[in-house]
Amino acid sequence: MKIFFIGGRDIFSVGGIENWMLHLPVALAAKGHDVTVCCESDEDGVRFYENVRILYLKAPKNKYLRKIWASYRATRRALAEGCDLIHYNVWPSAVWGFLAEKKGVNTLLMGHGFEWKRSKYNVLQCGILRLCEGWAARRHKHVVLCSQEQTDWYVRHYGCAGKAVTIPSAVDFPADTVTEAERDESAPVSEKMPYTLLYMGRISPEKNVDLLIRAFARIRVERGVQARLLIAGSMDASGAYGRKIQKLVDSCEGVDYVGEVFGEQKEELLRQTHLFCLPSSIEGLSIALLEAAAHRIPVLASDIPSNREALGDDAIWIQPESLSSLEHAFRFVFPGVSPEDDTRVQEMLKHHADLAYERVADRFTWERSVALYEAYIRDIVGK
Repeated sequence: MKIFFIGGRDIFSVGGIENWMLHLPVALAAKGHDVTVCCESDEDGVRFYENVRILYLKAPKNKYLRKIWASYRATRRALAEGCDLIHYNVWPSAVWGFLAEKKGVNTLLMGHGFEWKRSKYNVLQCGILRLCEGWAARRHKHVVLCSQEQTDWYVRHYGCAGKAVTIPSAVDFPADTVTEAERDESAPVSEKMPYTLLYMGRISPEKNVDLLIRAFARIRVERGVQARLLIAGSMDASGAYGRKIQKLVDSCEGVDYVGEVFGEQKEELLRQTHLFCLPSSIEGLSIALLEAAAHRIPVLASDIPSNREALGDDAIWIQPESLSSLEHAFRFVFPGVSPEDDTRVQEMLKHHADLAYERVADRFTWERSVALYEAYIRDIVGK
C-alpha cells in the first residue's frame, strides 16, 4: 500500500505528532508498505530513513500559513505521484482532503489532542480552533484519535459514532529498568544521588511547571533533605512563560533546567529519577508519562482523564492547577520523615510503578498500535 503522511514538523524533533510520525511509518515500511512522510521546512529536500522517504517542503515561516501551505504542497505531490491513502495529522493539514477525495483517494484525519484547550490562545482563538476541529471531524469519513478521551469527545460533540476509532499513543521500552534500590545501592553511601524528581515535556502554561517548582522548593526546605528537580524540555516557543520558569529555576536551590534531551541523555535522566512529575491541566496521551511508566518510575500526575487512561489508579494523583495539592503530595512522598515511614512509602510507590509498567506493556506498545492501525487502513482501502 502506498501511504502519504501529511502534517507535522521534522519527525526527528520532539513532539507527540513527531513521535507518531517517526515510529508508525518505519513500522509500516518494515511490513512492505511504500511510505512517505511530508514535513514542514524552510527548504525543499528529501532523505531516507529506515526505508521511509521523508519529504521536506518549503513553507512560509508565518505560523498561520506554514502548516496549511506545506500540507497543500504535500497533497498535490501525493496526488501527482499516486497513492492509496493520505493520512492527515490534525485539522489544519486536513483542509485539503477534499482535493484527494475528488480524485478518489482515501483519506483519514488523526487527532492528537485538544489544541483549543491550550492556554496560549485567547477566548476568540479557542472558539475558532474548536469550530475548525468540529468541521474537520464531521466532514472526514475516517477519524483516528490517540486516546479514548478524544474519541468519546468526537462521538458526543461531532457525531462521529461509527467512524472515530482509538489507536493509542505508544512507547519504546528500555532493554532493562532500574529499581529504587539499585538507584541508591549502585553508589557508595557518600555518593548516593539525591532524591531526584523529573519533569519532561513542553514548557507552556497548561503544564503548570511553575507550580511544580514552587511546591518542590517549599517542601525541600521544609523537609530538609537533599533533593533535586530536573526540568527537561524546550523553552524556545514559551515566551513570557518560559522567562518566568527560567527566573524560578535561577532562584530555587535544587532546581535545574537541562533543556531538551534525546537518546542516551534522556535514558540517563530516567535512570536517575525517583519520581516523575506531570502536573499538566490538559494532555492528549502523554508520551513522557508512558516513558516513565515503561522505566518503572513512580509517577505523580494531575488527575485528568487522559492521564488516568494511561496509568489507571497507579500514580500519585493531584488536583490540576493546585499548589496545595502538589505540596500535600510532596509531603507524602519526600523522604526524611523516619526510616520506617520512608521505607513504607517507597515500597508503596514501587508497587504502583510495577502495576503501571504492566498496564503500559499491555496497552501502549508500538507493536499493538501498529497492528491496530494497519488493520484499520486495510479496511479503508480494501487491501
